[in-house]
Amino acid sequence: MPPQVSETIDMSNNTLQNISMSLAVSNDTINSNSDLLYDVPPSIIALLSFFYGAISLVAISGNFCVLLIVATSRRMRTVTNCFIANLAVADVIIAMFAVPFQFQAALLQRWLLPPFMCAFCPFVQALSVNVSIITLTAIALDRYRAVVYPLKAKTSKLSAKVAIMAIWVFSALASVPYAIALRVTMVPDVQIGNDTTKPFCMNIHISPFVWKVYNHVLVTLQYFVPLFLISAVYITIAVKLKCSGTPGNTQCERDSNIMKNKKKVIKMLILVVLLFALCWMPFQLYNVLQEILPEINKYKYINVIWFCCHWLAMSNSCYNPFIYAIYNERFNTEFKNKFKCCMGLFRRRSPVERACDTTLSSRYG
Repeated sequence: MPPQVSETIDMSNNTLQNISMSLAVSNDTINSNSDLLYDVPPSIIALLSFFYGAISLVAISGNFCVLLIVATSRRMRTVTNCFIANLAVADVIIAMFAVPFQFQAALLQRWLLPPFMCAFCPFVQALSVNVSIITLTAIALDRYRAVVYPLKAKTSKLSAKVAIMAIWVFSALASVPYAIALRVTMVPDVQIGNDTTKPFCMNIHISPFVWKVYNHVLVTLQYFVPLFLISAVYITIAVKLKCSGTPGNTQCERDSNIMKNKKKVIKMLILVVLLFALCWMPFQLYNVLQEILPEINKYKYINVIWFCCHWLAMSNSCYNPFIYAIYNERFNTEFKNKFKCCMGLFRRRSPVERACDTTLSSRYG
């Protein structure tokens, strides 16, 4: 992160730590020359606030619609949709706890929230990012099993629920160091001087070396390894679908439609994974580069670059509902039905409709 923004909040803590945003400050950053940074004007701050607020609202409302559809429509309660709903839960958590709180901490360069949130917010973000990527991996493996081994028994809903529970438990355990390490402490305020201090959220319980190793391992398991595995799985699926032929029997048309639907679902899921990879890539590259070339944090506009990379990463939480609505016919239909129902509650009825209601109530009341 930028000298003051990235390391001060250690939010990225070198990788998906960024993702997990430790919101911790490094001593080197505190002592760095803040005058070298670009002084972000109020207009840019207002613009950043608007964009961060927008992705938070869109992510919460969009993913809530996904959860509502899966919960209320029986035909939508498939194994794949259970995983999609789990992904939506993780995105809602990011939008609620990671986007607004970490943005204000990075912008203000101090921790003004309740002390317990210093450890809680980074822990929750690390948890939700872990859940997202592991869920995407589980979806890929489930699709692989369905396409490559179509004659084997399908994954049951019970197995999917057990897998989802296991995902949350493993993700929580992998995120526990954030809850242990981070606390609010007072540090020198170099911008004001005069021996003044300010509250900062930083690692005070784990040694710097262990903390650095943990974050490197986390980013590898949280980003690079899962994406490599997912890519290999979907490439195998694509080859299988391309080589598969339709049986020449009376059920030819039915089998063709089944294969067509499978391809649509696979394309939709690949798009979800690609967006995840692309949205997080700049943020991950920044954290890798700052380890190799620490001098990039002396670049005048590095704080603006950091905010752009961070915003792009956070924005990933709001795209999936639109992908489902565009590429999945069932989700598309359910979105339209729910929207019509909501609009119907607020739509003013015409005099003719009110007259009909009066006639029916008098006739059958």
